[in-house]
Amino acid sequence: MTTNRQYFDPEHLVREVRELLHLQGIDTEIPGDAKLARTGASMLLRGLGVTPAMNGVDALTRAIDKPWVEADDAAAEHREPSK
Repeated sequence: MTTNRQYFDPEHLVREVRELLHLQGIDTEIPGDAKLARTGASMLLRGLGVTPAMNGVDALTRAIDKPWVEADDAAAEHREPSK
């Protein structure tokens, strides 16, 4: 038996939930890089049987918007110095 997987963008879910909360009079703030919000959205989607997946165009746009030098510098901050 083949089942069709369903996909949904966790970033889109975060935006939708923030809008819903705003309509209820609740102001939200996403600190830093929003990793916690994305992780929570992904976990909720998985719990509902939906595969979290970002739109390919959005992923490419995000990658282009962040220069490679910045990405390399961020990665270098987490590396241990060479001996």
